[in-house]
Order: sequence, then structure tokens, then C-alpha cells
Amino acid sequence: MNTINNLVYAVYPNSTGFGFVYMENARKLIDYGSVRINPISNRKLLARIIKDLKYFRPTILILNDPEGISSRTGRRTKNLISKVLEFAKSENLTHVQYSRDQIRDVFKEFNATTKYEISQVLIQEFTELEPKRPKERKLWDSECRHMPIFEALSLAITWYYLKS
Repeated sequence: MNTINNLVYAVYPNSTGFGFVYMENARKLIDYGSVRINPISNRKLLARIIKDLKYFRPTILILNDPEGISSRTGRRTKNLISKVLEFAKSENLTHVQYSRDQIRDVFKEFNATTKYEISQVLIQEFTELEPKRPKERKLWDSECRHMPIFEALSLAITWYYLKS
């Protein structure tokens, strides 16, 4: 059971699983990772997220908003996000969602708009993520397996930035 006040849990579901971060404040990353399930299963992903929520009891849950203007989120991922929100509501857990556009708007302040550019900004502040640094992606490359961590962290930083 968590004993940290104001624990932030940001989750970024994607096509292969989800990335997550736990933060105590805008500069203190407590834990992070990415979960991949093969074959992909919303039931298993939801069970994992609920297990984390019940164990750590965060103060706030932050999720991506798959309905944003430039969102390309698939139906399966949208369904997963919906189920996570249903659980959060049933537990009276404070939750917020941010679209990719809102994240970009925040990181424009740091001259970063692409996922790669945002990850580089985040590594400057959170040097413990250096071993997870993604390579700049070419159109024909698949996304770095660590990118969901940076997506989740960008959600958390967006929340901290917009709430201040």
C-alpha cells in the first residue's frame, strides 16, 4: 500500500500495451515502465492497471484522451481507456485526460512537438531515463519499445504544467 501523498499515476495505453509513470511531484519520478502483452488482451491489460491502482492508491489518474482532433487511437485502445475510466469512477478516483494536441501545446514551450523531441526534453530533466532514450525514428521504422514511458511521462508533465 502506498504511503506517498499526492501520488500521480499516468497511463498511456497504446497498440501493444501501455506505458506508465508514478510521480511524487513535477520533478520526482518514482517508478516507470512499459507493459506489453502478446497476444494483446484488454482483459489482461485492464487487470494489470487495476492491480496497480489498488496497490499504489494514487491521488490522481492521468490518461490520454483518444478523442482528440489529431488522435489515431484504435478502437481496442479506446475501449481499454473507457474501462479504466469506469473503474476510476467506481473507486471515486480523481482522473483527467489530455489529448496529444494538449501535450504538444505544453511542449511547444520547450520547442518540442514530436514524440521524439518531447522524449529528448524529458530526458534532460529525468536523467534516469537516459538508458531508455529512443532513437530518432524514420518513417519505415517501428516505434521504440520505450516510447510508451515517455508518452505517460508527457501526460504527467502536462498535468503538472496545466494545474500550476
